[in-house]
Amino acid sequence: MKRAFTLIEVNLAILIMAGGILAMVSLYSFGYRENSQSREDVAGAAIADAVMSPLVMACCSTNLKWSVFRNEFSYPGKGWASYMDTNTGLVTRDPESTAEGAFSDTLSQMSSAADGSLDVKTDFPSEAISGTGMRCGLVVIHKKDSPVVKIAFRATHKPGMLLSMPIYYTEARFQGDPNQ
Repeated sequence: MKRAFTLIEVNLAILIMAGGILAMVSLYSFGYRENSQSREDVAGAAIADAVMSPLVMACCSTNLKWSVFRNEFSYPGKGWASYMDTNTGLVTRDPESTAEGAFSDTLSQMSSAADGSLDVKTDFPSEAISGTGMRCGLVVIHKKDSPVVKIAFRATHKPGMLLSMPIYYTEARFQGDPNQ
């Protein structure tokens, strides 16, 4: 008498293998999505560093006068709401121009407080952004008579998702002469 597998046993083995293979295949899409998100996170962090570093260096410059910190300023004026289209409630098509304005306004404010002698790159780092296809937003906030300037940045490949992306945040503290 020869021993062999019955048709039921073969079908059960195929069913179990098919379930395992389907589980593995479903993990590929999850891995692809996580890989894409990881690439976007790394690119966003690199761009945040390129945009925020000159601002931190300018705000922490030792030749700044305290007089600039006596004023309250916020760039852009309405914070993150400045990135929304008032008609549609969606993110504007060109958030980089708003971010670039916040960048240049902050640096010009700091440059005037340092008598124009800031040793900081004053051009918006658009070359760091242009090759990535990322959209970015920047907000700089300072409260009157506070030694701290708050800087927040967001970046994404999907412009409509800008305001739902994680925030890269830092604070820069006044290091200049408080008697000026």
